[in-house]
Amino acid sequence: MSDKMKIAILGAGNIGTLIGAKLSVTEGAEVFLHGRGEHAAVMAVNGITIEGLENIWVSEDKFQLSIDDVAVNSSFDGQADVIFICSKAYDVKGLFGLARRLSHKGTKILVLSNGLGHLESAAHEFGSHRVIPATTTHGAWRNGPGKVTWAGAGAVNIGQTKNSPAREQLTELFDTLEQSGLNPTWIDDGDKLIWSKVLLNIAINPIASITGRVNGDLLEAEMFETCGEVMLEGARIARLEGVSLPVDDELITGLRQVLQQTSANKCSMLQDVRNGKTTEIAFLNRMIVNKAEKYGISTPLNQLLSKLVEDLTSY
Repeated sequence: MSDKMKIAILGAGNIGTLIGAKLSVTEGAEVFLHGRGEHAAVMAVNGITIEGLENIWVSEDKFQLSIDDVAVNSSFDGQADVIFICSKAYDVKGLFGLARRLSHKGTKILVLSNGLGHLESAAHEFGSHRVIPATTTHGAWRNGPGKVTWAGAGAVNIGQTKNSPAREQLTELFDTLEQSGLNPTWIDDGDKLIWSKVLLNIAINPIASITGRVNGDLLEAEMFETCGEVMLEGARIARLEGVSLPVDDELITGLRQVLQQTSANKCSMLQDVRNGKTTEIAFLNRMIVNKAEKYGISTPLNQLLSKLVEDLTSY
């Protein structure tokens, strides 16, 4: 019986495929990927091609694969030590059933999908002691079925909430991620970790998707001012939720740095709008609006952006 860490990646899109590929060629990991459509079908036959920051080919015999549209591979049933959910935000809950099937009582769950609410819904499903706050800043996009471009080196950020595992309980996971080159980074405050990424997403994604602009274009004075105001509306709600955030000036500085570092990037929401796909707006700006209403607070910019993006994809 293998003593390797068994890791399942549910939602083998851009980021999920990148993480799965890097772990598949890591000595200490045995990997299960769950994907859909032509992308998954090509991976089953031809393996995974990673281009960009690193050029690697991962043979199809280096990982186990399950295709959503066909049938679920039962080879990992009850065996996964760690499950990463990397799907679009609206698919997260739909993958919980498969996650339960792959789990044993000690399985740890990390949801890397964008947006708010995933930590809470996963904790309700699996218990907060098994759910680990996590985000990723790696950049990846797909340039064909079975092929992913690793466009930006980032990190897999992992944190802790009140009941989630402490750093010392995750040594094997950190070692495996380190060996894979995915740069695991520990953040003490798991709630701050999740909200920090959400604030960037609400400030960038809807404005980029409505205007059809790459991230760097949002540095233009008037657009950047609007992005900042959207972010600070969200930050006010985060603080009311008890999240410890940097002061507003530091948040705005961080936003500027991210836009500079990702200046050529077409955000995922822009790609979804252009492809006529459902966006993640319900888990980003719309979630801010809904949380604000609970406190009797108006968030007009987030409300407007939510409505505009929803209308863009409602035809």
